[in-house]
Amino acid sequence: MTGALRVAAYCRVSTDSGDQQNSLKNQVQYFESRIAQNPGWELVGIFADEGITGTSTRRRKQFNAMIQRAEQGGIDLILTKEVSRFARNTMDALAYTRRLKEIGVGVLFLSDNIDTRDNDGEFRLTIMASVAQEESRKTSQRVRWGQKRSMERGVVFGNDSLYGYETRGGALAVRADEAATVRWIYHQCTDEGKGTHVIARELQEAGVPTPRGGAQWSPATVRRILINEKYCGDLLQKKYITPDFLSHKKVPNRGQEEQVYLPAHHEAIISRERFVQAQAVLAQRAGAAGRYSGRYWCSGKVRCGLCGGAFVPRRAVRSDGMPYVLWCCAARRRGQGCAAPAVNQKVLAGCARYALEQLGFGRQGLVAALAARLAAPDGEGDAAGRQAAGLLHAKHGKALDAFLRGDITAGELAQVRARYDAALAMLGDGKPAPAQDAAEWGRAAERALAQADEVLAAAAEQLTVQPGWLEVQFYGIPARFALEYRTKGKGKTYGAEILSCQAVRLDGG
Repeated sequence: MTGALRVAAYCRVSTDSGDQQNSLKNQVQYFESRIAQNPGWELVGIFADEGITGTSTRRRKQFNAMIQRAEQGGIDLILTKEVSRFARNTMDALAYTRRLKEIGVGVLFLSDNIDTRDNDGEFRLTIMASVAQEESRKTSQRVRWGQKRSMERGVVFGNDSLYGYETRGGALAVRADEAATVRWIYHQCTDEGKGTHVIARELQEAGVPTPRGGAQWSPATVRRILINEKYCGDLLQKKYITPDFLSHKKVPNRGQEEQVYLPAHHEAIISRERFVQAQAVLAQRAGAAGRYSGRYWCSGKVRCGLCGGAFVPRRAVRSDGMPYVLWCCAARRRGQGCAAPAVNQKVLAGCARYALEQLGFGRQGLVAALAARLAAPDGEGDAAGRQAAGLLHAKHGKALDAFLRGDITAGELAQVRARYDAALAMLGDGKPAPAQDAAEWGRAAERALAQADEVLAAAAEQLTVQPGWLEVQFYGIPARFALEYRTKGKGKTYGAEILSCQAVRLDGG
């Protein structure tokens, strides 16, 4: 048809749409009839995307093919039913219509009566595209609200890809053959002491089918099974969220939105005790295999009283720009459902110092006791000192190994060893001390106490965090201290106010 306008049409509909008037088939038939009725138009193609979101054009293959054809000179005019069919993203709608207009291609929105070839076409398109985008945002909010209510009722969301279970009608049902493999994996981890690499290799060698039909078992796959709370019968949902309704990009939920946690939700494959034991084993292995760190006095000592896992440090910055350190449950940071609160490092130090003073003396008594301990000959009563000294010697060796591997610099090595030397001086290295006058030992004790972090590092064996209280244990002391506290002050004055402290003997006495 010589001189005819080459016209293409674009239509899109979601696969779950129940509106037959807007169904893909009816849209295609409508455009074919509309173009055929106009003698000055020549149909050059109908481009249709089905079941693809309209908020972004990235995944709309037919849409992108249409744009490419227009840029190649094969289209003069594009018909579409309304702005929301073309794009619910204002930026995309304007960007593409401007891009098409620059190469002489118009877009006609039939229901909205907008023609981008008109002088006021872009102005009217801007308004309608903004309305469409706002409607999309509200729809996204309604969907998310409905999904969360369903999650709270126990409806399971996600595809049928969880190893050991199948998802049927929003519920989890055990797959017996895969469940046996899951139990074997947990047994190898908790009872046999095998790591994820060894477990993955043995599964591969045994020819056990992989999850999702993958090529082979990997350590990462084994670890995902070991840290998934669903295997002990619990359900944690909203581990990942879609914060931007335009991009639809999923990101880990690090506290941006409230998660939904339902204990004893479905049939468990392994016991809760075994699951908790596996988390402790993984945390211990991670601490042993990780890069050597002597940054904090309580590194490797802080445990979660709820799930048994390790607490890890996270640096943050106050509103005045001053940095501080928070200790958080590693399981909670990974989104595994633990509700343990984060604790400021100042609170940990305050509780540990208070508990240390409860051993029977205040600061002056502590100076006197340390001086006596430094001066005392080796004996049965100094077993705790020898134990702590042995630990510090071991840390000396680990620091040197880390330097030789290139994990820490020479400067960092010197700083770490200086800290341990100060602590060893306080302990007298666990060896018989030469006779020196009391005043000299008193000065040595004062110098040791001046290095508060080093004292805590040498004395504290473990700190267990519970909601609202803390448990402290010291090397060689057959008791643990349970401290109830509340925080007080701000900025530099922030710290812990001890409300109560109770010592519980570990030997039953």
